[in-house]
Amino acid sequence: MSYGKCSICKGRICYKGYTFNAKCEFCGEQEDAYIICENDHYLCMDCASKEVMDKLYAIITEIKYENPLDVAEAIIAKCGISGHTPHPITTASLLIGIKNTTGKITYEQVVEGVERSYEIPGGWCGYYGACGAAIAIGVSFSVMLNATPSDDNERSLANLATSAALAGVAQLGGPCCCIGSIRISLERGIELIKEHLDIVFPEKQKRFSRCWACELQPTCRKERCKYY
Repeated sequence: MSYGKCSICKGRICYKGYTFNAKCEFCGEQEDAYIICENDHYLCMDCASKEVMDKLYAIITEIKYENPLDVAEAIIAKCGISGHTPHPITTASLLIGIKNTTGKITYEQVVEGVERSYEIPGGWCGYYGACGAAIAIGVSFSVMLNATPSDDNERSLANLATSAALAGVAQLGGPCCCIGSIRISLERGIELIKEHLDIVFPEKQKRFSRCWACELQPTCRKERCKYY
């Protein structure tokens, strides 16, 4: 399921208001689900994301951009988006940006963040009221601060980061746009990193006169979106 369309037939993705039993078209696993395409194709989380995640791991060490927004655009351009991959992409973008800007984040920490964010399922923005891209910002802060549940300021700042990103996603409005959610979440993360950690990223290099994703998103908000 890529850019809001089915990875198999390019049909419209349907978000149900109830769970149903579905069988993955690729691996055959059966599980309860909310999301299926209009032609009844279903992919489990791992199968839906495999191609994108394989590409993401392959290019993590190659990206030289320092501004996380540039990193995100580069990752999406090379890897695409499918399933719940916007969540690990968001974390990878922020941590790679910090790594390339400060040298204080290791490759292993980037991978740790990606793996944590991979565990955030798709559709949480609507079904659980918490966008996975926004939660991924909190994951990024947790990784770079080495936060644990027993920590004081580190745990608090990670939760503050998540809440700021969630507020940004909410203010964008709906329906869901994963590209927009990645962008606004990273913007809020960048602001908090400057305010609390005194890290300033270079100005972003990639600029668009019009959002390239608007033609790919069936439910694009168009003029109602700040990125349109």
